[in-house]
Amino acid sequence: MAKIWEGLTRNLKVAKAWGRNARVLVITELLWGIPMPWVFFYQTIFMRSLGMDEVLIGYLMTLPLVLQIFFPILGGHLADRFGRKRVLMLFDTVGWIGAMGTWFIATETWQVALAVSFQGLTSTTYGVWETLLVEDTDPPYRPSIYGSLQMIYIIGGLLTPLAGVLVLLHGVEAGCRYMFLTSLTTMACMLVIRQVYLRESEVGRALAYRKGAPSKPRGYIETLRTVTGSRTLLVIFVLVILGSVQYPMVDTYKPLYLSDPKGLALDESIISVIPAASSVPSLLALALIVPRLEERHMKKAIVLSYVCGISGLMTLVAAPKGSFPLAVASAVLDSARYIAGFSILRVYLANTIDKVDLMVRAKIMSLTATLSAVASWPAPAMAGYLYAVDPRSPFIAVTFLLALSTYMVTKIRS
Repeated sequence: MAKIWEGLTRNLKVAKAWGRNARVLVITELLWGIPMPWVFFYQTIFMRSLGMDEVLIGYLMTLPLVLQIFFPILGGHLADRFGRKRVLMLFDTVGWIGAMGTWFIATETWQVALAVSFQGLTSTTYGVWETLLVEDTDPPYRPSIYGSLQMIYIIGGLLTPLAGVLVLLHGVEAGCRYMFLTSLTTMACMLVIRQVYLRESEVGRALAYRKGAPSKPRGYIETLRTVTGSRTLLVIFVLVILGSVQYPMVDTYKPLYLSDPKGLALDESIISVIPAASSVPSLLALALIVPRLEERHMKKAIVLSYVCGISGLMTLVAAPKGSFPLAVASAVLDSARYIAGFSILRVYLANTIDKVDLMVRAKIMSLTATLSAVASWPAPAMAGYLYAVDPRSPFIAVTFLLALSTYMVTKIRS
């Protein structure tokens, strides 16, 4: 515990070197990052409580991914033309407030479809948000930014048993509605604070002032050439896209599998302990390892994380019905995959963009989100059909994708 506190203290000291926007975004992310892991973990179980089967759930979870094909490109174009902050605030407000409000009242399939579509609308800000996050901060301090964000999400995971208590006390449907209401309230506060304290970045002001070639859609073709012109950037780019296929397959069907009589058949309230248990090793890694991780060690760290992810998914697949300890062990191992995807790999991408051309960062981030959506939009529906055949199938498929990703990491030039 003393070492964890030491790691957290070190992150706070490094935070003084962050840009203003990084500090504002990280601090306010607490208001999103604590309740939203509850929502993401239980929303498919909520959909099942409304009478929807696994295949229909898969199709509904495909909707936001379809929107992600178009909206990140639009976000990058609008951000270069009108500024990062304006685009972030507009689409985050409409998307997240609309999504949580609709989830709260949803009783019919069309209302759930509208809620997940609002969630898809927020993809407009994916590249914009990440650009604002790092644009005014020097590269040596960026790992601590991503590490701090991941810590916030882990705290949300640690508190997931509170969501389980809501489900235990009020049942799945009413308990989930309390989660949606909590998220709606905290995100409204977050958006107000960001509107007051965020500032347009220097690069954003320069591009908006120019209003020229960088904001034209054809600029994305040039951006794609930039990506393919660097082998390291191209491999990292593809790894992010492969990761985007894995996450919806696991995140959509793992909560169902844990509580499904055809899966592990665990109680719907007790499964909230599993993400909390997986958060403990993640917190240790992010407090003690990630902030100290130098770029020359990132390749080995990603490989190790992917190997742990493969081990975790195979443990889940092999676990017998009712095996709570193995479900926890699987989640603990698989947590390394999330650290790699949402922390280490993102830093690697941002730093590599700096070496190639920092002026196209927003477009590369937007292009990453868009191509990730193109690759991943069929994933939930396909996983739904696989789940209907054998509930273990989606996790076996993701294991093969992780093995391919591990091989690709070894091809990155040090």
